[in-house]
Amino acid sequence: MSKSASGFVLVLTVICLSVLMSLEADAQSTTDETNSCRASSLDEVVNLMERIASVQQENAQKMENIAVSQQENANEIKKIASVHQEMKEQQQENAGKLEKIALKQQEIKEQLVGNSSALEKIANEVERIASNQEEIAKQMNASKSCECEEAEPSKQIFVSALISEFVSFHSTHITTLGQSLSDDSVT
Repeated sequence: MSKSASGFVLVLTVICLSVLMSLEADAQSTTDETNSCRASSLDEVVNLMERIASVQQENAQKMENIAVSQQENANEIKKIASVHQEMKEQQQENAGKLEKIALKQQEIKEQLVGNSSALEKIANEVERIASNQEEIAKQMNASKSCECEEAEPSKQIFVSALISEFVSFHSTHITTLGQSLSDDSVT
């Protein structure tokens, strides 16, 4: 039983005793008529005391049930706090990982920017070589001095085509990679 319930029972007992004592004092000062009243009054007081004791016992049981519920709630709150702490730690860990990923993406973007300017220079050079090769091919076709030259293409044309395809493939691949990285950083 809790302290407040014990205190209430003590106060109730003192009040009941006071009532009984006053009834007894009143009963002694009256005639025999009050003796018959006294018995019924005492029965009423006893009945009241029994009712009060019954209510007190019910209240004590309810208070005990409340205490048990509060303890259960406190245990659940501790569990929730533990889960919350784990989630907080996981979020901090994830934030660190995301920061590392963002730094890596930035490094890759910077490398792509550097590579794209180099690839642009290569592409420009290949275009220049290709235009020179076209002019040479036109001159060769125009002169038609030798049939074997017409039958066998120049090695430079093969080299030019190979370089052009290489640059085209890698610039497309790097552009696609750069776009996917920028899309990933947006999400």
